[in-house]
Amino acid sequence: MAERFEAGRTYENVYLLVVDAVGYSRAVRDHPRDRVSDAFNLLRTTTESSIADLAAEHGCARAELWSWRGDGGIFAIHDDNESAALATALNAGRALVTDRLHQVREHFARIAVRCSLHVRVALHKGTIRYSGDSGTIHTPEINFVSHLEEAVPGDCLAISEDVHRIGGDLVLGFEAVGEFEDRQVHVLAPPGVPAKRLWLAHRGFTDSLTVHAYRERPSQADKARLVDTAAHEVVDLSTALNTCAGYLTTSERPASFRNAVLSFLRRGGTYRCVVLAPDSPAVAALAQQRDEDLPGRIRRSVERLGEFKARHPGATDRFEVHQVPDYAGFAALATDLDDEHGLLMYSPYLGVPREPGPVLERGDMPHYLVDRSAGQVFETLHRVVRSFADAGGARRVL
Repeated sequence: MAERFEAGRTYENVYLLVVDAVGYSRAVRDHPRDRVSDAFNLLRTTTESSIADLAAEHGCARAELWSWRGDGGIFAIHDDNESAALATALNAGRALVTDRLHQVREHFARIAVRCSLHVRVALHKGTIRYSGDSGTIHTPEINFVSHLEEAVPGDCLAISEDVHRIGGDLVLGFEAVGEFEDRQVHVLAPPGVPAKRLWLAHRGFTDSLTVHAYRERPSQADKARLVDTAAHEVVDLSTALNTCAGYLTTSERPASFRNAVLSFLRRGGTYRCVVLAPDSPAVAALAQQRDEDLPGRIRRSVERLGEFKARHPGATDRFEVHQVPDYAGFAALATDLDDEHGLLMYSPYLGVPREPGPVLERGDMPHYLVDRSAGQVFETLHRVVRSFADAGGARRVL
């Protein structure tokens, strides 16, 4: 008969199994709530019954669900004979990313819940002092396994080195993928897929930083939202600023970007445009590489920026256009660069060969948004953008 964890008792080698279903939020959005509840309840009951069956099979005394919140939860598995808890926990985790997952997906299909269901499972072990209320227990071991679950690629089981070290034949098929929070991690991936590849694609390299990536230039409305965040300064750095000039002089409505720029200027901010000098050697080299009239393109952009200032004389005294002789190699739109909460959107220019070859417009290039939480990435970009915005060789033309 299964035993319960007793309040006030300390248990060594408690196996903590964390399960999370990816896709819950989208399923709730796209289906009636009762149908989604039925579908994800099956995930819970399937997991509970699987763990209970395995605990009985291996003679494991304690296997409890400590918390479940809609799309996932945490199970605590323990026996004074650690081998029983180890076998129960590892076999349960393995089943969740293989046979049990297929069963739940089939049930989703039968009740017409159309979502891409994936699960992430993490397993760790540690010493736990049980208070009697599993929902109030907070330990470094629980924190670690909870964080590890968030790092696991979909349909994979990750285990800590503490589990892997004593797993024996039970951990056959697991692959060491690297460190997470200073602990070695091993992952069981779907058949035929290298765990290291999935882990690297999901986590990136060590010390990776948060960067928001976009497959192409964000929309006019998105760029307007970025300008709306500015309090003191905007720096718009580009080869020609053709897009900016077009947004500011467009006859289309709504002109969200122009409205955002005018609102910012009326709040007392400074909008500094930085473009290449059309007669510079850098422009001559780029024009030859791109096989286009880049000097003419820059001059037309500056003319349109001048039109924007002329149309709004009362608001554009702090709207500046500067020309620089050197090529930055990327475009950037930055707000309040020197402030604690500054933002910087940038896009490296990708060179492509002249015909025959791919046609890649500047707007097709990937764009990235960072703030100071990106650490050295932000600091490096900040230094480069600031060096162009404040360049001694810059010439103000508007």
